[in-house]
Amino acid sequence: MIKHIVAWDVPEAGKSENITRLKTLLEELPGLIPEIKLYEVGVNIKDSEHAKDMILLSGFADQAALDRYAVHPEHQRVVQELRKVAQKTVVVDFEV
Repeated sequence: MIKHIVAWDVPEAGKSENITRLKTLLEELPGLIPEIKLYEVGVNIKDSEHAKDMILLSGFADQAALDRYAVHPEHQRVVQELRKVAQKTVVVDFEV
């Protein structure tokens, strides 16, 4: 399995509304993309300068499945929305 982790910083202006909207968009994807085997979206609850605002933890059977997910039109639609508001994105992929 490949685990794919993405974390975002969201600007203070409209932060709560943007996080809610983005979380909703992300949570739609497992019903639309069959390659997704594991999918959790979390909103940060820790007040720390080192914390990210939101995280996605997802899992895929193999690298080919992750690659198909990456180019899937529904994923790309959500990526475009994320890019409109995310200040910084951090990604980690690893095999388990």
